[in-house]
Amino acid sequence: MHMNHSTRLACVLTTAISGTLLAVASSSNAGEVFFLGPVPYAYVNDISADGRIAVGYDQANVWFWTRENWVVLVDGALAPGNGVGGHPNITADGFEMTCSTLQGKPLKSEATIYDIKNLAFAESMGNVGPNCDIERSGPWGMSRDGRYVCGLNWNSCSEARGFVRDRATGEERRMQSSYFYKPTRANAISDNGGVIAGWADDYVGWRQGSVWIRDAAGEYVQTLISRGVATAKVSEASSVSGNGQWVFGRGRTNFDGGAAWRWSVATGYQAMIPAPAGLGAVTDSNVDGSMALVLAGGGTYLWFADRGYVSLSQWAAEHGFKLPSNWSYSGFTMSDDGLFIGGAAMRDDGTPSPFVLDLTPSAPACPADFNNDGEVGAADLSSLLAAWDSLNPDVDLDGDKIIGAADLSLLLAAWGVCP
Repeated sequence: MHMNHSTRLACVLTTAISGTLLAVASSSNAGEVFFLGPVPYAYVNDISADGRIAVGYDQANVWFWTRENWVVLVDGALAPGNGVGGHPNITADGFEMTCSTLQGKPLKSEATIYDIKNLAFAESMGNVGPNCDIERSGPWGMSRDGRYVCGLNWNSCSEARGFVRDRATGEERRMQSSYFYKPTRANAISDNGGVIAGWADDYVGWRQGSVWIRDAAGEYVQTLISRGVATAKVSEASSVSGNGQWVFGRGRTNFDGGAAWRWSVATGYQAMIPAPAGLGAVTDSNVDGSMALVLAGGGTYLWFADRGYVSLSQWAAEHGFKLPSNWSYSGFTMSDDGLFIGGAAMRDDGTPSPFVLDLTPSAPACPADFNNDGEVGAADLSSLLAAWDSLNPDVDLDGDKIIGAADLSLLLAAWGVCP
């Protein structure tokens, strides 16, 4: 049964990422978009499964965001840049995130876990080698449950290796390359830690897309990704589906019009075409690889295996929400169902802001008005009585998954014209 959802659009601008808030609201059918603050080079990089918490950074800070507390700075975390690599990631439940902190002797930047629930740092990922400048290791990816963290560890200033750490066992593995003595990096990891997406430098410094798949002995075996022949090297791999079946990556101008790509063991390289004009890059994907978030030609798109590309504005409209047209959007992260999307936005006057888009329908203002006629009356009572003792979610007012006396009591309390 369709219900009329009353929602709001919250456009919030701040004088600093943690400064005074100025909220401007307008009505819409469904959904909300939040602009976190006019801070340059600020990004939402990851978001919890329920969209409740997002993590990101700007030039000076690492932070997490919630609707209740807005932006909370992670004091002691190092913002990426100036020799510090990686970016924040968050677990699906929103309890933990990755960042970088100064560790060891001498103090150097290392990938670290931050406990959002308790507002405290947990363990650092440590290092298995020296350091380059300020960094020993940087976090680039994390499994949804937080067990596996991947990224980059330094051997020396001329050689780095992708790594994966199993937090449950403390075991750490390095991503070796068939380009001997050349760097690698792990960008993303599957939910079971078995498939890693990233890049490997070739002998002239080209970052070629690479996949490492864990074998029976626990070693990660590399596949360099190319377009048919070994010399047609594909750009870096940026995302992997949760089930590890599909790896996604960035396009090249001289391949398939610059389209983003996907790869599997069964299919090899596949260009995600037909594609919007311009270079394409996958920034996130869902558990089974049927949906991906793509930057292409200066815009953001949802890509679906069964329907191709859908612009972010169209995707929002399909969920009853009109995106403010005076902003352009770069999406970097999404929830598995695509209903929560985060990234960076730019207003047409040049004002930048991280953003979080929520496309879930808001709770109806008058939930007992089942027939959507603006009042709770005899027709609604009839619908409830017809569903008595059933599991009909459309008339389950108290959420206990059974229609009964509690639901009847709530309906009678709401009797009359809806507010």
